[in-house]
Amino acid sequence: MEIAELSYKNPDVMLFYRGQNSNYIKKIYSTLYPSIYRSNNEKELKFEFKLLENSANKLVEELEYDNNVDVEELKEIKKIKLLQYSILQHYEVCKTPLLDLTQSLKVACSFAILDNKNNTGYIYVLGLPYITGRISVDSEDYITNVRLLSISCSSSKRPFFQEGYLVQTEFVSDTNIEKGELDFNRRIVAIYEFENNKKFWGSENPISKDDLYPPEDTMKNICERIKSKKYYSLDDISNDILIDKNLVGEFLTLWNKLEEEVRYKTDINNFWKGIELLAHRKDELYEVNIQEIDRLRKFRNKVVHVTNRVSNKNLEVEINSLKQLLKKLNMEK
Repeated sequence: MEIAELSYKNPDVMLFYRGQNSNYIKKIYSTLYPSIYRSNNEKELKFEFKLLENSANKLVEELEYDNNVDVEELKEIKKIKLLQYSILQHYEVCKTPLLDLTQSLKVACSFAILDNKNNTGYIYVLGLPYITGRISVDSEDYITNVRLLSISCSSSKRPFFQEGYLVQTEFVSDTNIEKGELDFNRRIVAIYEFENNKKFWGSENPISKDDLYPPEDTMKNICERIKSKKYYSLDDISNDILIDKNLVGEFLTLWNKLEEEVRYKTDINNFWKGIELLAHRKDELYEVNIQEIDRLRKFRNKVVHVTNRVSNKNLEVEINSLKQLLKKLNMEK
């Protein structure tokens, strides 16, 4: 079915698009969770929300010290937490309860084949309530829709090229609520699979990576600074215990590097399932080191969830172990 026909047959909703390298399926249905809700572990969820809040606070601090940010824009960002989350999501600083969408089919297709190892892309078409302003809140469907171009700082270049929107359900929570309420699969109208070739694109060309992610972007530079230090400011982790936050930050930053590499190699959000898949594929580097990866994974969980059982000496030893592991996996020199 063509997009125009989809639009005609769904007059009560606006169509939005999302391009992905993979089609994630749970049982028989595709899933479309915001990044923060992709774990089933309640402790992990609370940790990610803590990280989100800390990153939002750091964003405000960074913007206050940046002379390129308009004073009135800064006031609005400080006042509205959702705007802080939107910037952090759009610049991929940390996991959030927001989902990236676009109203441009070409942008969605370009994202679907960006850095795509399989040359097959997927386009999700979602039907959402009609937007009524920069930040639209639909009280019947419990969905908030943020138009990025309307709320971003003038120093943000990325939203202009991506024609981006961010949506969230009003059931946002760091507690263990019914996950089905957080899955946007109930808004999916259609999913298209396409091959990245001349036949698909015709006279068109995909949007380049530099246009989707403009290199000269003040907000990008600010967010990259926050991302590089996001694990170094977790006050709650070392509260009331004599743990060096710099050691915690270094370990978690190194671990995050491994998680991102596994996610990139497998297109799976669950870290351990990704590791098992790599081992099953007979990826020798992961197959040989799977026991050490599992040991360090358990230590990482201890650092995050039961920090009082970890010492600075433990952290120093395991930082060195993790660095050695990354070298074996060809991720560090």
